[in-house]
Amino acid sequence: MAKNSNRHLAGEHGDFSECAAPVDAVYVAAHQWQEFLESSPDPMWIKDAQGRYVAVNKAYLHADPRRTQDVIGKTDFEIQSREKAEIYIADDQIAARDGISEHEFSAVDQAGNLRYYNTKKVALHDVDGLLTGVLGQARDITSQRRVELALALENRRSRLFQGILEAAAAAATVGAFLADVLTLAHELFDYDRGGVYLLDPDRRTAHLVSVQGDSEAVQGQAASVPADQEPFLRVYRDAEPFFSAAWHNLGSSGRPDDPPWTLAVVPLVNLGRVVGSLDMAWRTPPQLEESWRESLGDIAREITIGMDRIETMAALQENTSNLQAFFNSVQGFFFVVGRDGKILAVGEQGAHRLGRTPTELLGTDINDLHPQEERELSRMILGDMINGTRTSSTQTLVAADGAQIPVNTLVTRGSWNGALALFTTSQDVTGSRRAAEALAADRTRADALYGIIEAAGKAESMEEFLPEALTIALEATPFEGGGIYIVDGDHAMLACATGFGSELIEQVRSVPVDEQPYRTALREGKTAAFTEFDPMPPGGFRQYGIGSMMSIPIVAGDTVVGALNLASAHSQNAELRMDLLMSIGRTIGEAVVRLRADASLRASREDFDALFEAIPRLVFILQEDGTIARVNKAAADRLGRRTDELCGTAVLDFCPSNRRAEVACILADMVAGRTTICALPFLSREGELVQIATQVVRTSWGGKPAIFGVGRELNSGGLDGESSAQTVLNDELTGLYSASGFSAIASQQLKMAHRGHINAALVVAEIVSGADAGPPEPHMLADFADILRQTFRDSDTIGRISTARFSVLAIQTDNTRLDLLAQRLKESITTLNAQRPSGKPGLVARVAVTPVDAMRPALLEDLLSQAGAELGGPD
Repeated sequence: MAKNSNRHLAGEHGDFSECAAPVDAVYVAAHQWQEFLESSPDPMWIKDAQGRYVAVNKAYLHADPRRTQDVIGKTDFEIQSREKAEIYIADDQIAARDGISEHEFSAVDQAGNLRYYNTKKVALHDVDGLLTGVLGQARDITSQRRVELALALENRRSRLFQGILEAAAAAATVGAFLADVLTLAHELFDYDRGGVYLLDPDRRTAHLVSVQGDSEAVQGQAASVPADQEPFLRVYRDAEPFFSAAWHNLGSSGRPDDPPWTLAVVPLVNLGRVVGSLDMAWRTPPQLEESWRESLGDIAREITIGMDRIETMAALQENTSNLQAFFNSVQGFFFVVGRDGKILAVGEQGAHRLGRTPTELLGTDINDLHPQEERELSRMILGDMINGTRTSSTQTLVAADGAQIPVNTLVTRGSWNGALALFTTSQDVTGSRRAAEALAADRTRADALYGIIEAAGKAESMEEFLPEALTIALEATPFEGGGIYIVDGDHAMLACATGFGSELIEQVRSVPVDEQPYRTALREGKTAAFTEFDPMPPGGFRQYGIGSMMSIPIVAGDTVVGALNLASAHSQNAELRMDLLMSIGRTIGEAVVRLRADASLRASREDFDALFEAIPRLVFILQEDGTIARVNKAAADRLGRRTDELCGTAVLDFCPSNRRAEVACILADMVAGRTTICALPFLSREGELVQIATQVVRTSWGGKPAIFGVGRELNSGGLDGESSAQTVLNDELTGLYSASGFSAIASQQLKMAHRGHINAALVVAEIVSGADAGPPEPHMLADFADILRQTFRDSDTIGRISTARFSVLAIQTDNTRLDLLAQRLKESITTLNAQRPSGKPGLVARVAVTPVDAMRPALLEDLLSQAGAELGGPD
């Protein structure tokens, strides 16, 4: 049995029989006490004065698998190693000398389990007081020790998590935070090497951003790792932790015979996505409790939360700069206090805050700086601080003029001039409370503005957006009701109203923007308070119990587009909420402009389509190379062909062969702007020659130079007088826009998006056929068209731009998360394939997503070309 005690006698260890009684008496006593020994569940034994075992119980034999009954009559030197025997004999001599000895030790029992024991030895004497032997007992304290170890581990974990929280609150950068976290984790897990990797935006590689451990192990840490290889594959792909007690790593030496490591890789997950991993490695397998894997998961979660918090606070740095300046201006109180409570030293700034000089305070009792009613409590707190049982307190200091200053005090024990002293730092918590209120106001503002922006992104019209924006504004302010007016010419029309005071607001459904009190908000862009609403219906405020009312301008850039009116039954201080209210007004204004732009875009699209098809004459659009970009149905019908059959083909293909050179010269003059009226010959499907007098205008189509022509037939009444049918902009098979329709609509949308500074994205998807397969079957094209409709919004423009290639122009996208568009489309394809009958080939598509910068003009053809290159070339 191993021993954990340092209370041993030094020197040679012989027997101690000089003062002993005859041995026979000990053996007689041992036999008489055998039943007593067996009644104990703990190991017990008796030795005589010569150190020989005379009796042991069964629990003693069970505690050590090497023990047998033949220990009787033998000494420890005969049954133990010399080192252990010397320790046991030394303990016996302590018991013989002092009457008792006690220590703890650990041992492995017959079942192979580690057990902990508390051993107590008592000297035995005869009636004459002579030493006859030693009685020993080993109490099994394994359960108690395991509870203590578990409690100690839990305490270390709690301190670790508390340390992570404090590091996240104090760190200015993610790098500093991660360095602190790894240092804290090292104290708990004692790893040889630990680090944090963060995934790159392409999610193919993870880079080491922080590392900690011994220098040799750290040098072997990889600066970057591939996310698609073990042990990181399942960690980064499926967010599953990786644990291995024998992970082979060649390390910095590059030798294949390097010993394996114990490796733990835990994913860092934020908003459902893996953003990195926490890695730990041990040369020797760690002796940890069963809950260590759970602890690693908890630490990983806290790391993610901490990083998210630091990044969020960095984004709010501009809004909190004034708050930080306020904290920097707060003056604290610094005292050095002796055991008797006397002030030994004092900070100058703190003394001045109290209206005294440092000289006046030296030697006085610090308890006298507190109010009379708090001094008894202050003395008790001071006593606890001197004893080391308290390190902080919240009390009140009294200045010379009687002003009371609430402070939060932190204390550290140290020495001053060779004597115990307390070093106390007190901070005026008045400023902290104000700062907390300011921070809460900033958070409320950020939540409100984010909610309004999110509502605008989801809404398709102002009628849908404005009620939700009004509700968000009321939740973020102390007002209980209100309404929104939108400027329409010389008047502002009530768009929505809700809550307290809405009955009064709805009585005035239209207000003149140039008359007071409305002019202040609607023309001058200033907030109008309650007293400026005198022209409202007589007695309106009193009748409805309104105590205060405000009108906040809704502004987009330098233009006032409306007003947000808020009412409350209580008097509200406008200055305290002015910044928040004006921010809400600006955010709503920008959203209104965006929604109006969307509505204008839809109207422009509809007007263009209607006008193009309403013209009874033959209308066509040619690209510079003579390719037909678009024709109306009247022209297609006259030539006996479909519009999609004409689009994308060369106009020369429909001219008589003997006149193609002539038509080519005419086209060249059109492109150069040398002619605006010409006669073009065309052949119908039946071979009939159709002479068309055409007036042309140079323009652009899809962002590229083009020719817009309107013609009438010369050799007959032709199409003159006929009503134009609806332009065939749709693909007959899928019901989506055709290539020409998509080009026309998407090009206009890109222009509107640029003018409105709205982000967009172009998604191009192509159905892939097998090596031995022909073109995709029609039903596959139709199925894929349905997937596109279900995946994207109704406001997005979707078209089939070639045989198996489709394109989507999505407006108002988050261009930092474009991978979600492709991911969402691929998930829809997977769902469709799962529902297909067995044996049917699955749908396979390649997807390319191209962002469109709102601040830079973009040509649709360039975007399609870029996407085509990414997909591997034209269809």
